[in-house]
Amino acid sequence: MGTILTRSWPAAALAATCAAASVSAQSDRSDRNELYFGASAGYVAASTDLNTWTEGGFSKLRYTEDDFEAFRLFGEYHGRITPTLRARVVADYVDDASGGIDFTEAELAWRPIPKSRNQQQVRIGAFYPPFSLENGDRGWQSPFTYSSSAINTWMGEEIRPIGAEWSLRRRLDGHRSNHELRAFASGFYGNDPAGTLLFWRGWSLHDRQSRLNDELLMIPRPFTTQPQTLVPFMETDHRPGMYAGVEWRYARRALVQFARYDNRADPFSFRDGQWGWGTDFDHLAVQVSLPAELGLIVQSMAGTTEWLTAALPDGTRMPISEHVHDEFESTFVMLTRKLGENQRLSVRYDTFAFERPAAVPELYSDEGNAWTLTYRIDATERFSGGIEWLQIDSSRDLLPMFYATPAAQSESQVRLQFSYRLAAPAR
Repeated sequence: MGTILTRSWPAAALAATCAAASVSAQSDRSDRNELYFGASAGYVAASTDLNTWTEGGFSKLRYTEDDFEAFRLFGEYHGRITPTLRARVVADYVDDASGGIDFTEAELAWRPIPKSRNQQQVRIGAFYPPFSLENGDRGWQSPFTYSSSAINTWMGEEIRPIGAEWSLRRRLDGHRSNHELRAFASGFYGNDPAGTLLFWRGWSLHDRQSRLNDELLMIPRPFTTQPQTLVPFMETDHRPGMYAGVEWRYARRALVQFARYDNRADPFSFRDGQWGWGTDFDHLAVQVSLPAELGLIVQSMAGTTEWLTAALPDGTRMPISEHVHDEFESTFVMLTRKLGENQRLSVRYDTFAFERPAAVPELYSDEGNAWTLTYRIDATERFSGGIEWLQIDSSRDLLPMFYATPAAQSESQVRLQFSYRLAAPAR
């Protein structure tokens, strides 16, 4: 019997979610159903000698030309189908990489009426794991910066479970307690190539999210000139992946989360031009309210990925192909502060690395750090703007080894951004 766990399976799940959302919008004429629209664009001034990664280049920047860029138009619908069942769909339009209109998230969430201090929830569809403390705004945007951290940039590029997630919240010592515990676990498909872009392009910092049907360009294989193509949400071996985590929260003043992710992909599996990458990582996140109205956010990730070198897009392997294990890690620390009622200043420092310890000498596919400084202002309820400076310093052993390009690169970007948002009841 043929499997349904192919690339068409996400489309089927998405169609089911959208159909449920349509029923919700037609059956409930209250503000419990909401359509949210966001549009943003900006002027970018970049300093780099490399071409953008979205066109198969070596740059870590999304934009490498001085021009009006940073365009995104997105819509988010969420609404109640029944008293305990809700639907949520996010679609966006971008004009780079495999641009156009596509979906980034589509989910159904069931939250039964609690009969104790335990609040449970089950959601199914295509969604982000609840790891990011940075990207908590509509459309998985950040309210702090315009460019996401290296960790959450990669999450937006290659991590999108298509499956089911269970979670449980419990307030300790009664309903009025400030202490809350949460546990969550998920089983999913469709993340088998995760790690591919991280090796070939390296870490990056930007705000582009891969959509469910995206095809992304990557740098050519060594000694070739044709860019590679990545389909990030593909199932190659029909083995479910998993993630799970626990979280402690104290009111709005402190939060600590630990989680583990494992896509359980077979690196010898192949489908439609994509190889499996067995990728797993541990993730730690901390958020604390500090004196002087400062907020501190820290996220740290460390993991491994196993894959086949010299594995070709036609499903064959060259004689020199090897089964290798690489390690990756990244950490960021961000301080943020509101200035008055409608302004915010945020500064973030990232470190990142991707290496092969078993290689002789040790191979650093990518290592470096980045600084981000962002000022944002909500001029009105619907209009906002801001300016961001981003500096990325990195070194990649692959560049001089195979591409006649210097290993050390220093890239910077200044971005002047404008945004418009509109929320209205769905009719």
